[in-house]
Amino acid sequence: MSNNDNLAPRGPHTSDDEERTASTSPLSTAARENAIPHRTQFFGASEYDQDLALLAEKREQEMTFKHAFIGDLCLIMYSLGYSGTIIMEGYGMALLTYFFSVEPFNAKYGVFDTTTGKYELAYKWKALLPLLSQLGAIFGVVLTSFFVNWVGYKHTVLFMLILCAAFGFVPFFANNVVILAIGCLVQGIPWGVFQVASPAYSSEIASLRMRPILTTWNNLCWIIGQLLASAVAFGFHRLQNEWAYRVPFALNWVFIAFLFVAIFVAPESPYWYLQKNRVEDAHNAIKKLVRKGSEERTQEKLALMQHAICHEMKHVADNQTRWQRISAMFRGTDRRRTEITCNTWMIQALCGSSLIGWAPKLFESVGMASDKALAMNIALPCAGIVGTIASWWLMQKMGRRRIFFWGLISMAIMLSVCGAASLATTLESVSAAGAILVVYTAVYDLTIGPICYSIVSDIPSVRLRTQTIALARGLYLAANLFNMFLTPKMLGMDSKSWRWGAKTGFLYAGFCGLGALYTFYRIPETKDISVRGLSILFNEKVKARKFSATKAAELEKSPGAAASMTSISDNTVSVLDQAVEPKIASPARAASAKNNN
Repeated sequence: MSNNDNLAPRGPHTSDDEERTASTSPLSTAARENAIPHRTQFFGASEYDQDLALLAEKREQEMTFKHAFIGDLCLIMYSLGYSGTIIMEGYGMALLTYFFSVEPFNAKYGVFDTTTGKYELAYKWKALLPLLSQLGAIFGVVLTSFFVNWVGYKHTVLFMLILCAAFGFVPFFANNVVILAIGCLVQGIPWGVFQVASPAYSSEIASLRMRPILTTWNNLCWIIGQLLASAVAFGFHRLQNEWAYRVPFALNWVFIAFLFVAIFVAPESPYWYLQKNRVEDAHNAIKKLVRKGSEERTQEKLALMQHAICHEMKHVADNQTRWQRISAMFRGTDRRRTEITCNTWMIQALCGSSLIGWAPKLFESVGMASDKALAMNIALPCAGIVGTIASWWLMQKMGRRRIFFWGLISMAIMLSVCGAASLATTLESVSAAGAILVVYTAVYDLTIGPICYSIVSDIPSVRLRTQTIALARGLYLAANLFNMFLTPKMLGMDSKSWRWGAKTGFLYAGFCGLGALYTFYRIPETKDISVRGLSILFNEKVKARKFSATKAAELEKSPGAAASMTSISDNTVSVLDQAVEPKIASPARAASAKNNN
């Protein structure tokens, strides 16, 4: 029996034989009949079978990837529609920086540089255009929670696609750089919504086995968008007129048309319906997600989702002020979780990943012609696609902490070599610097890129997960301001730039080294550790290097952990140093009250 089995929840009427039966796919009728129904109130409006939820959870934990893929094929297809918005966002964001190497674009919006004899977009606009898109995205992220809570994921994304189509006319017809900047700002608003809605929707509808793949799939979608942007920019750069950049802008409308249809036919997230107490709508949505609309599987998944929501509601206190909810992130064991989550995302922002988007200018800075720089740039997203797909296999074999640590070490070495290659002026050194950046991209998308999303999702406590991730994402965007302002200055070739070129790799190699040092001492392992296991390890103040499912199981049997579990089973949770009663009574307490009556 694996460590996951030791930590997996058991129904109060579940025997060992029933556990083995529950591990098969689908859940057998015999196991369902032998389990005595243990019904629990759900938001005072309906009941659900807790034993069915626990058996379904056990089955998902022991399900193989093959069974999960076959069973979740419908929801995978629906999830791809939402993930497609990330492709469009990655395409739009990357296209803007790629245009800085397109001569007609520079001739339209730039100024003539006497030192280089070419038109070049001014440094301030190189920094401002991506920055304005980022500011628009931040505004969109803020709006997302309001819109999703109001109308749900589906209608929010559909509305933002309409806005995206309307805002696309601004950069397409922009006749000066100021109008182009306004277009970047307003287009960033729906892009920010897509950043939140797509991974959240995928995480809510996916089974346990498919969840890490579908969430990290969004990282792959971003890379696909970059690949399309680099291919389109290279394909049209030979045009010596305004259509060299207007046609790539117009392709956004093609994406929007396909995505609108795909999302229109997809169901709303069942979790959203359940939080609105619309159980029947959630049932219908799940039926569209499960294989062949199986009523048996629908009931299982519905009970599992209801049980998950009830578990979350156990940790909610009605009398908390907004400041108390925020300050809880910086108290007790949650302070350590907040620190790890925030620093993990900042490491991703400062590990040199910004060089990937500026690759054409980096290649030009080491002496490569602009057309060859755009051609070489196509190899970077291809390497990223291979790396992300390989990370799905690697995550099953190695721990998140180990992958993250060795990824940073490898990237620090490659960035140092890339900077050293730029010190020579030969053609061979130029090609070597470009080849190293291609390998760097593959390593980044094998390690830091996708693994970061897994770590920041696992580390926060259930009660403070949203607030912690929001704070971490805000610090990530703040760290990106460093890249947006200084990367053009370091890689630019105009008279006002620093002209560091590939020597910029030395700076980011230092950041990677510091990140690896932090990872070794502070970031714990989360592979195969349940939510309850992580809570035990953090509460017992276990060192990051000693985190494991086995250690959690050992501590779970200790007197301190037993006392903690007793508090949880009694359904009394400590929130802000006050014992509060949850909104929903536990099944044990409900049964006790019934017997007393």
